[in-house]
Amino acid sequence: MNEFFNRTLFQITPNSSLKNVLIFMGAALAISLAICFVYIFTYRKNGYMSSLIVTILLIGPAVSIIVACIGNNIAGAISIGGGLALIRFRSTLEDPKALVYLFLSLASGMACGTGFIGLAVVCVGIVLIVLIIANLVGFDNFGGRIMKLTVIVPENLDFYGVFDSVLEKHCRFYHLDKVRTTDYGTLAELDYRIKLKDISKQKELIDDIRTMNGNLNVSIVQKATDF
Repeated sequence: MNEFFNRTLFQITPNSSLKNVLIFMGAALAISLAICFVYIFTYRKNGYMSSLIVTILLIGPAVSIIVACIGNNIAGAISIGGGLALIRFRSTLEDPKALVYLFLSLASGMACGTGFIGLAVVCVGIVLIVLIIANLVGFDNFGGRIMKLTVIVPENLDFYGVFDSVLEKHCRFYHLDKVRTTDYGTLAELDYRIKLKDISKQKELIDDIRTMNGNLNVSIVQKATDF
């Protein structure tokens, strides 16, 4: 009974016949579509990238076709791997968590391409359920959110440690990551990585800093992804 279950649900004997390739591609497309819906649901508040949705939707079927056509042909696998190595991907994701959805689509394509359609459905389904639960609970917001604070100061201000008292008042964590001059050396730009105690008090933090930097520009970037 177990052998019959494993053969019928978890693996279709892979070969390069048109029928099997279409089955693998269709299954990978259906799984990728489910991944897209979960991605849209979990990013419904912060906004999602339409181009990433298309990528998630198509990468699974594309990988399944490649894997199904390669089969056990080692020479074919090496040649296709060499061809893919020539492609350079320069896509930058605002949120590293979006990589999970890309890897899920890639993994489902590989599993479907080798015939493990049922296994792909079960495993991907479990991961998607975990992602939905984590989003509803709000795991990524526990303990605050890392932000980027940029402060402009005049060149005659000895900025080292001058904002520590204000940052300790408002932040759970802060660190000076980068200092650079701007406006032909007349100003200095300080980049801090911070985690606020109360995210609703951003204006108070900005006002306190402006009283110390000569009322020059102060900005807070909500997603600190460029450190």
